[in-house]
Amino acid sequence: MNLRLFSLFLMFGLLTGCGMKGPVQPLQKPLPAAPPEIALAQKGDRLLLSWHIPEKNQDGSALTDLARFRIYRMEYDPADECPECRDTSTLRREVDLEYLLDVTRRGSRLYFWDEAVKTGRGYIYRIAPVTEKGREGASAVARRPVVAPPRPPSELAAQGLDKLVRLNWDESPVSAAEVEILGYNVYRAIGDRPFVGSPLNSKILVRPEYEDFGLENGQTYRYAVRTVASKENATVESAFSEIVKVVPRAGR
Repeated sequence: MNLRLFSLFLMFGLLTGCGMKGPVQPLQKPLPAAPPEIALAQKGDRLLLSWHIPEKNQDGSALTDLARFRIYRMEYDPADECPECRDTSTLRREVDLEYLLDVTRRGSRLYFWDEAVKTGRGYIYRIAPVTEKGREGASAVARRPVVAPPRPPSELAAQGLDKLVRLNWDESPVSAAEVEILGYNVYRAIGDRPFVGSPLNSKILVRPEYEDFGLENGQTYRYAVRTVASKENATVESAFSEIVKVVPRAGR
């Protein structure tokens, strides 16, 4: 047996002996973990989807190649006992972290408003992180039905004091066929900036009043209030009340 033939037999033995079936493949980078703290809320006749940007891969290593998110959505009948049994989800939006479009970022949290929803239907959202090479990581899922929202509060009034704004409003009227009113949420915007998706109050307000402390005197603030109600085992918020502007000032 010549040397060349012996070398071929030796290589074949090594390949088959270690169980290799083909050329060695380069190791792939780990995939991103699912976006944490996904939330889906109805505010007026829109849905607000929000989530945190993941910082880790599925193996616990640092996530360094995240490029965007894909938002998939599926519409379903709330009477369906298993809407996930027939997945008809489609791509609703692709969110590029470098060029946010129709998505608001507050720190590490992203907010997406979906206006293309219908009362009486349900919606399932799946958010998938995507790497720079276009590989999807683990998904986070949220679902809820869309119900008729309550009426917003009326007669919102604001008084600017020293580093303080005092708000009050009329309670929301409710008819017998409507929802159970739980209370109110207050929202604030600074100057002409947009309102954030989360309310100022940490708990639902049961009285139609609120005091906002620790403000900057001379700065313009805008406020709005939403009614919070319960309907069909789901919490839903009204559209915004009228928006009021106020400037806190020293000596008041």
